Amino acid sequence: MISLYHQTLDKFGLYGINHFIEKFGIPIAINESSQSGIIISYGCPVRGNFVISIDRNEIQNAICGQVTTPLEKVSICEIPHNSGFGDEVIANFENGIQKYPCVVRKKNSISIGIDIFEETGYILSGHLDAIQSSHDQSIKTEIATQPSVDFLENILFEAILSGCQYQKIPLVQKSYWPEGKTFAVCLTHDVDEIKKTYQWISRPLKFILRKNLTGLEGQIKSFAQKFRGIEPYYTYEDIIKIERELSAKSTYFILKESGKVNPFFIKTWYLYGRNRSLQSSKMQALIRKLLENGDEVAIHGSYFSFKNPRLLQEEVQELEQLINEKILGTRQHNLNLEIPTTWHYQIDAGLKYDTTLGFKDRIGFRWGTSFPFYPNSRGEPISMLEIPTIIMDICLESSNNKESDCLQLAAEVERYHGVLNLLWHPPIFNELEYPEARSIYIKINTHCKTKEAWITNACNIYKWIALRNQFSVSYNFDPVNKTLRIHVDPEIGEQFLTLYLPNQTTCHIGSNNAKIIKADDNCVFIKINPSPDEKEIFVGLV
Repeated sequence: MISLYHQTLDKFGLYGINHFIEKFGIPIAINESSQSGIIISYGCPVRGNFVISIDRNEIQNAICGQVTTPLEKVSICEIPHNSGFGDEVIANFENGIQKYPCVVRKKNSISIGIDIFEETGYILSGHLDAIQSSHDQSIKTEIATQPSVDFLENILFEAILSGCQYQKIPLVQKSYWPEGKTFAVCLTHDVDEIKKTYQWISRPLKFILRKNLTGLEGQIKSFAQKFRGIEPYYTYEDIIKIERELSAKSTYFILKESGKVNPFFIKTWYLYGRNRSLQSSKMQALIRKLLENGDEVAIHGSYFSFKNPRLLQEEVQELEQLINEKILGTRQHNLNLEIPTTWHYQIDAGLKYDTTLGFKDRIGFRWGTSFPFYPNSRGEPISMLEIPTIIMDICLESSNNKESDCLQLAAEVERYHGVLNLLWHPPIFNELEYPEARSIYIKINTHCKTKEAWITNACNIYKWIALRNQFSVSYNFDPVNKTLRIHVDPEIGEQFLTLYLPNQTTCHIGSNNAKIIKADDNCVFIKINPSPDEKEIFVGLV
């Protein structure tokens, strides 16, 4: 077990500490000694066999510069301490005026001049949103591609792994995802409409004004398709077929819009196409089709419900009565989110997870992470799991290299073991009107499948994270006999562990309550088969 010593009372720093421990799933003793000899010192001097020191800094209301490594460059809102020179410079800080080491490895220590915990606490409370008005579009786009929280926390995790290698001891971690999967893909669709309405006017008009003859030709072909009895925006059979080939199910967020339409203001026309009753035969038939296919049906909070708790509760209750099931999750229409008020309204409506946090005008990491988290509100986590939206189909219009940009984001999610949350609206699968989006969706998922991602829906992501957080793990290592005892709770049920071994070491399971399901270099994935008679997993190292 690792020890972390701190004396901070700052709520953002404390949130950052708790978030790191929860996300990485490693047992850490707070202000207590442990047998490993690996000590994390957060702003207070301590001694150990291997010490990772993290400096405390003041977070600024601006981007202060970039932390750079050979693989990444990430913007931060602080001036880190100069860590000096050592055996290895892991990261540098630069701001156009100066450049110096801010993460340095010495023989039995690593100095981190970045206040990782404070910065994380601020970002996961919306700090990047608060300062974005001071940035031009190029800086906004650059920051969106940077998973800054994941990058900063990974510096600390890699430091811990270095300490374990130095001490020649294993590290036990709750696996990020089940069955040895290293990242996840979350498939979601917002059911804004099931037929084309005002778009018969607005979309041809848009292409005429832009002198886009190809787009206009697609509209004419779509109109001809309608005359043959084919509804151009009803693409659900196609989506089901695509996802069946991926062996995956998705989440459909169902919208019931009640906003008023003003015919003299074109910006309100979209409300007309979405004003409908959930009791209509077409809507009920669609919902039955999705449920019979094994997909999740969730709520798509209407345009004004993000600031109207009664309206949101009514929409949730009506959909629950219709499907005779408890609804777990939501995404607010138009990604409308009043932070943190909307999350509290969602909790009051009985919801457990939200997927609203994402960009309306670009793809990427709005709050610097793709890993699900409980947002920080005044230093306290909100009990609403946020699964950030990373790629929304309509935002691809801002990209010059749509497919490669999507795959680059997928690579970042994979690197940091997060969730690639995809939002593809059903009409976008109509190739006559949207010639690229359907194929990009397939290519993203096919690529991630080859990377052995867990492709699933939002409900399963939520249930996995909830189970993972309930599962506690502790362990003892005997360096003389090279035996590891992992203590588990047999009542939790099936779970997964990741075991990081010292270099040139293998292992075997000496108990009947677990088995190795995958091995990759010094990383071993273990599946726990709980037994009431065995509360420990015995692992022998060779």
